[in-house]
Amino acid sequence: MERNFAKLPLTRKEVELILKAAPSIEAVMNTRHKIVKANGWKDRSPTQKAFVAAAVEENKLLRRPILVAHGKVVVGRDLDGIRALLEG
Repeated sequence: MERNFAKLPLTRKEVELILKAAPSIEAVMNTRHKIVKANGWKDRSPTQKAFVAAAVEENKLLRRPILVAHGKVVVGRDLDGIRALLEG
């Protein structure tokens, strides 16, 4: 399923599921976002609770695209990761 989360925002549960499948918060966090910079999260990782709360309010904190399948997540333009996920 394709989804434009700028138009249909992710829920708290969806953000939590993405984080559960990701290797770390840093793997899904958009480090260029102003909230990341303002909170110093690029240098000091946020707690999961803080990141989830912020990401629910501002979905652009998550890198795009996000692909989730088979309990795994690939974020960004990781072509090898996307290929492996789709072959699955």
